[in-house]
Amino acid sequence: MLQPNVLESPVVSPLRPPSDLRVMFLIARRGSVEALRDRMTVMMSLFFALILPLVLVVAVLLPLKNDQSSLERVLAIYVLIIGLMPASSAIGIASGQFAGEKEQGNLTPLLASPASNLAIFGGKVVCAVAPSIIFSLAAEVCYLIYLTLFLGIDTLRLLPPGISLAMIVLVPVTSLFAAIVASLISSRVRTFNTAQQVSGLALIPLWAVVIGLSFKLQDWGTLAVVAMVAGLALIDLALTVASAKTWRREEVLSKQ
Repeated sequence: MLQPNVLESPVVSPLRPPSDLRVMFLIARRGSVEALRDRMTVMMSLFFALILPLVLVVAVLLPLKNDQSSLERVLAIYVLIIGLMPASSAIGIASGQFAGEKEQGNLTPLLASPASNLAIFGGKVVCAVAPSIIFSLAAEVCYLIYLTLFLGIDTLRLLPPGISLAMIVLVPVTSLFAAIVASLISSRVRTFNTAQQVSGLALIPLWAVVIGLSFKLQDWGTLAVVAMVAGLALIDLALTVASAKTWRREEVLSKQ
């Protein structure tokens, strides 16, 4: 006997929530776009990327043009210093990612979402540091152009390749550390102004240590810079995970 045809309803698979990396990317992209729309942030970053390298080359390095030994010693150090100058904007952006959004009431929907603490915190950190790294690269390019224009193309040969490359790599990991610290503070305080002031004071020792070590690292060699980059990268990772795990988002959400 023939069985009647039975229309079977299609099996609908449950929707899977996006992965932490996907959520982190979306948060970082949105925050980076908003940061680049802020006129003050862009103007300050452009000053550090375009004007400050010119001032340093003309005022500091040009007088050393005839002193090759002194010039050779400081050229690589300024690769690091000039690259770090735009990182100051990352502190301001990071300060606004938690405390600033809490003041504006924009943080509640994100806190109420199923996104994990690590995805939220990591996304906020990346969106704070990404614009500053873009402007840091622009600053490094301008630095090389200004060296060529004012001191001659032969000056570029005085840049030690290994140390210079290591100094460039040190810029993003140092900027990332600053953004993590600023985000950590911002997620624990109530107002944007408090987050910005406390972050600025807390990071003064970091800038002093990094710039102070940059004068020593050139004598210690490329391996010392590589070791410093690797160590700081591990600290960045550990601090991000620890900050996310200890962040009590429920308390923040209950006070909204």
